[in-house]
Amino acid sequence: MLCVKCGASLPEGANFCHMCGKKQALQKKKNLRRANGTGTVYRLAGRRKRPWVAAKNKIIIGYYATKTDALEALGRLSSFPLTERYNLTFADVYSQWSEEHFSEIGHSGVETYENAYRIFSSLHNAKFRSLRKKDFQMVIDQHRSKSHSSLSKYKQLITQMSDWAIREEIITTSFAKFVKLPENTKKEKEIFSPSDIKKLEKDKSESARIVLMLLATGMRIGELFSLPLSNYHESYVIGGSKTEAGRNRIIPIRPEGREHFSYFAESATGPLLLSGYSGQRLPDNFRKRDYYPLLEKLHIKRKTPHATRHTYTSRAIKEGLAPEVLQEILGHADYSTTVNIYNHFDADTLVQAVNVAAVTNALLTNQN
Repeated sequence: MLCVKCGASLPEGANFCHMCGKKQALQKKKNLRRANGTGTVYRLAGRRKRPWVAAKNKIIIGYYATKTDALEALGRLSSFPLTERYNLTFADVYSQWSEEHFSEIGHSGVETYENAYRIFSSLHNAKFRSLRKKDFQMVIDQHRSKSHSSLSKYKQLITQMSDWAIREEIITTSFAKFVKLPENTKKEKEIFSPSDIKKLEKDKSESARIVLMLLATGMRIGELFSLPLSNYHESYVIGGSKTEAGRNRIIPIRPEGREHFSYFAESATGPLLLSGYSGQRLPDNFRKRDYYPLLEKLHIKRKTPHATRHTYTSRAIKEGLAPEVLQEILGHADYSTTVNIYNHFDADTLVQAVNVAAVTNALLTNQN
């Protein structure tokens, strides 16, 4: 190399000229220009923890502590097409996902998802693509005291949102599916005993009639309160909600419950079957102000209105109703839902089932 001042020949890499003493300035290597369409990396002014910015197609991918980190981020997205949707927040993704999904489910299903969405309020403003398993897990862990079914619904929400985000090329991996729920400890499903049902029948109040109507059909409380009078047909009604399998289904009325449906059909004052009910006509209000006080008055152990659905299912199975018929009545797309969630086998039912199986097997053996 030559001295930058006097031109003397110097050893390669020399810092000073031995002839004139001039400090030699090393030539800086020029940064290679990135190819068009592959993105850019630049540094923000000021003192920052993450001053390096990676951007592509005028969309900021993220902020990084080093230039190397920013370049690596660009490299990971070299074949990934970016649009403005890439920076959608959790709230944005929920809004667009729900607009599409809610058209396929009923009001109660929508309400369940909206409750789950509120649980994740701490993540609403975060870019969805930045969220990882630990972020979702933290929220789930904060609500461990909730029922397993509620926690499952929370996970179902973020899983479906993640699947939508993958489809829309916002993310490449569903971290929601790695979220772990607490172990599910199955609780014995509460049902109305024969003596409970006799107390309700003896009471004759309108609120007792409504409970008996639920017991006679297996309907959800919201389904009964929103049932149009025109959908009542003496021995059956047409109603339902939640899923496609559950809407507009034929629901037979057990013989002992038909008088109560007839009572409200005759006293209806509007388009709904229960429009003539003198008590609370909103499900939540009925539950708090009519239903629980009724149980207390009749000395029936406190249980949710959904226990009527468990009771209906258990009685139907005990009476030998065909599984596919029961599935249709309850509005389940899968029979495993009917058995796993709503079935309740008491000791007598189980013993009787084993006895019948043993007798049947003995008869077949003797015949052979």
